[in-house]
Amino acid sequence: MAERKRLKRTREQVALARDARKSPSVAEEIVWGIVRNRKLGFKFKREFPIGPYRFDFYCDEAKVALEMDGEQHNPIRDATRDQYFESMGIVTFRVPNVEFFALDPEALYRDYIEELVKLCEQRSGRSRFEVSPHVKTLSFEGVRRL
Repeated sequence: MAERKRLKRTREQVALARDARKSPSVAEEIVWGIVRNRKLGFKFKREFPIGPYRFDFYCDEAKVALEMDGEQHNPIRDATRDQYFESMGIVTFRVPNVEFFALDPEALYRDYIEELVKLCEQRSGRSRFEVSPHVKTLSFEGVRRL
């Protein structure tokens, strides 16, 4: 198994990420409910800092960042940010927040979620519910039966 490089984060970056997790946008809350606990077959982290930036959601195994683009997002700044991450092998998948406020939001964002899963499958080299090589298999050795 290839050794994985750990990305360094400062204490300040981690503290800012923790604070951001306490006050997510409505769209981020909806998406977190969809991606948390490996519901899509991949582990996502929320408000994950890397370098001078922070992702809304990040899947380390697939090296995919999910960004919920609200009105504060600047396309020029986002392009610079995306280039920075591309140099690290990380792909940014952007979803406009406005998609989550339509009359039938589930129908609209279902397509984004399916596209996100396909991207993670492609980049990780496995299908969504295969066991990741980074997850230790469960062992029931020494566990007493009831």
